[in-house]
Amino acid sequence: MASTPDTRRTVAVIDGNSLMHRAFHAVPPTMTAPDGRSTNAVFGFLNMFLKMVDSFHPDAVVCAFDKGKPQVRMDMLPQYKAQRPPMDADLHEQFPMIKDLLRSLSVPILEAQGWEGDDILGTLARLGEEADLNVLLITGDRDMYQLSTDRVKIVGTKKGLSDVQVMTPETVQDLYGGITPELVPDFYGLKGDSSDNIPGVPGIGPKKAAALIMQYGNLDEVIAHADEVKGKMGENLRAHIDDALLSRKVATILTNAPVDIDLAAVSFPAFNADDVTRSLGELGINAMQNRFLALLSGESVAASTAAPALVIPERLILAYEASWEAVEEAVAEVSRALDAGAWVGAVLVDKADPAALFGPARQLWVATDEALICFEGAVEGAAAPREIAGIDLSIGLVEGVLASLFASGRIASPDTKILIHALAPYDSATPAHLDPLDLDPERLFDTVIAAYLLDSARSDFGDAYVADTYLGSPLPVAKGEEGAAADALPAPAISAFVARAAREPLDRALAEGGSERVFREIEMPLVPVLAQMERTGMYVDPVKLGDLARVLGEQIDALAVRIRELAGDPTFNISSPMQLSHILFDQMGLPTRGLKKTQRGYYSTNAKVLEELAHEHEFVRLILEYREKTKIKSTYLDTLGPLRAGDGRVHTTYNQTIAATGRLSSSNPNLQNIPTRSELGHTVKTAFSAGEGSVFVAVDYSQIELRLLAHLSGDEHLVAAFKEGEDFHAETAARVFGVPVSEVTPELRSRAKAVNFGIVYGQQAYGLSQSLDIPQAEAREMIDRYFEAYPGVRTYLDGTVASAKATGYAETMFGRRRPIPELKQRNVNLRHFGERTAMNHPMQGSAADIIKLAMIQVARRLREEGFSARMILQVHDELDFECPIPEVDRLSAMVREVMEQVVELKVPLIAEASCGATWAEAK
Repeated sequence: MASTPDTRRTVAVIDGNSLMHRAFHAVPPTMTAPDGRSTNAVFGFLNMFLKMVDSFHPDAVVCAFDKGKPQVRMDMLPQYKAQRPPMDADLHEQFPMIKDLLRSLSVPILEAQGWEGDDILGTLARLGEEADLNVLLITGDRDMYQLSTDRVKIVGTKKGLSDVQVMTPETVQDLYGGITPELVPDFYGLKGDSSDNIPGVPGIGPKKAAALIMQYGNLDEVIAHADEVKGKMGENLRAHIDDALLSRKVATILTNAPVDIDLAAVSFPAFNADDVTRSLGELGINAMQNRFLALLSGESVAASTAAPALVIPERLILAYEASWEAVEEAVAEVSRALDAGAWVGAVLVDKADPAALFGPARQLWVATDEALICFEGAVEGAAAPREIAGIDLSIGLVEGVLASLFASGRIASPDTKILIHALAPYDSATPAHLDPLDLDPERLFDTVIAAYLLDSARSDFGDAYVADTYLGSPLPVAKGEEGAAADALPAPAISAFVARAAREPLDRALAEGGSERVFREIEMPLVPVLAQMERTGMYVDPVKLGDLARVLGEQIDALAVRIRELAGDPTFNISSPMQLSHILFDQMGLPTRGLKKTQRGYYSTNAKVLEELAHEHEFVRLILEYREKTKIKSTYLDTLGPLRAGDGRVHTTYNQTIAATGRLSSSNPNLQNIPTRSELGHTVKTAFSAGEGSVFVAVDYSQIELRLLAHLSGDEHLVAAFKEGEDFHAETAARVFGVPVSEVTPELRSRAKAVNFGIVYGQQAYGLSQSLDIPQAEAREMIDRYFEAYPGVRTYLDGTVASAKATGYAETMFGRRRPIPELKQRNVNLRHFGERTAMNHPMQGSAADIIKLAMIQVARRLREEGFSARMILQVHDELDFECPIPEVDRLSAMVREVMEQVVELKVPLIAEASCGATWAEAK
């Protein structure tokens, strides 16, 4: 017999305080309104609000907030919530903002002096049932589960903002081992709640509390049979009966809060579109506008993708091998888009599997304004065309279409460089169908790079984030994902669509946020340069690698024997931090003062701890040596050989969206992190050679960040020191220590050098004292003397920090912004980190921008001037080249010229060149 559909109206009651707290801690604190106020909690709250509306389609929405101290419960339990710290100031200022937004949405706000939002939710749950309504309580608090009935459901956030669970009487009972909603207060009476300072009974946790209630029926019966409970638990129970009863009373949600509302008269949506648009615009949350306006037309939130810019084309063309009719249709559609000068989205899926004998190597998904197209495989058969609509398919279907897009199209993609490598493979032994340097950066738009520049503090710039932030829509569920419809699109198809749709709003955001110059003049022109460098790679001598690995392995084995002898344990696992801690602190009795224990209960043996102990203990020095050698062997000597491609070279990947500073990072393998000052790191570099008749040429900036400090601060003494070309560190030593330059000793110069670089990184007295191993007071005096010598630097750094606190970000000379949410944290250590970041970013970030600009110019001149030399590596302030011996002088002069003149500063930029047969000899 079919069930009767529930025709009752549904009212959703939001626990405003609970959701605001969860949103505040789930969304990074980098979002701000145009006036500088934080908006991360507001943004997260609205996301949850929209998800709730889309999931449950309530007929009415009400929001409850706490008001004032929780006096009602404090009268029962004076220490109630007394241990909670004050609300974070950034969260506190967002409550009026969310209330104003709710009012613009015509959502009633309920609060009562001295009462908590929990009790308002309880009261509305009772009123809703009396009015024959279904009630949804939207909250993150588990004590609300006691309100669950057949007509009252609890919608709780489990993780972040998107994962929710709906609690019914049955699910509450399952969760708590048989505890029904009406017994939840009894449950809290026994176990207490430390977050609210509800005492409960000491020693009785959730499992024991549930077991006692299941055995005896409820708290009153547990107390009545307290004499039967054995052991320490029984003693605690009998001694804390009053605490248990009081705890139950405090944990009971009240249903008589003084609220005045007629739930039957409330409806949703009932707001005015202009009011919501204005309110969202005032807070700079424009991306959600379409999602709210869609509600007025009766659409679901997910259906807000019906806004014109978000319509996914219904036309799907699958251009697979052996189906040249479909290929003709697909290529014709791409040709139409090219002729129209339209932007297309493109995503490459590389499905190559070395173990597979059959199967397509890759797919290319293309999104036009009228269709989604998948190109895969080759065009087979005698009747298959070799060319369609002017697009050459003889090099392959995917390759031919992609080459045509690069030649005359406009491509938006979340990974532009991987598209280039489809035509200019990493392995230079594989023929290329494209010279990356032929590409026009103005016709390329990398959505991930754009999103990164707009918020470099983030670590994820995936399709879901881009769609939600810049398209105002959740990402459609892809084929194969949970909840996907039968006709759902594959994830790469959605990704191609998102890239095309998001290009325009991202472009607009770059212009509005001041990042357009960095995107157009630095990051996008750099993409083809990096692709070319990745294809060129670096030659590694496999014989040399093998010899180095063997020798180092023998040294590691000998070290292990000696370490185990000193430890007195032949089975000691040297790589186990727990075992090492036991040897050092329990067995050898080394000092533990100031050391912290790990979560597993043993003292930390991290590098900092061991380096401090190594001064006086040979055993610790041997451990550090063992760690360094095993890391070098496993990270480089054992892995570089297998990473060699068919051309005998290793091909690193450069990442443009990892470091918040703007620096490039390197991966698979990471060639930037080979230790530069370590003898072992130097040894690894001997395996990299330039080949017969060529040498390595390394050109790096001298003291670029210090020179940028002089330029940006404008300090006359600092500028003069660099203009005169003197020994800058000796000059600083003379000014700081009050001696003539001629009397500056190597030790004084070394100290001045530490101060110079420490100032660039915002180092304070403690950090300097640690690096120089001097008393903190002496370090503070040195810093004070530095600022007396260079007063313009102090003024500049203070101004930089003040500006970052006001705007929420620091900025380079070229407009690269780095959000610094730490400046708004209550934790003093985090704030100090934020201040150091604000001081350093203009120098380090500008240095990163400058060498990127130099790379772009050098790559162009290498080709224009007919060099055979090739740029093969960038390591922060250094560029490395593989250069035929006859070109060394000309190359060195050209690269130095570019690096020194790429930007005009108040002080000269200096680049220094060196060369050698191997990387080690060159640097």
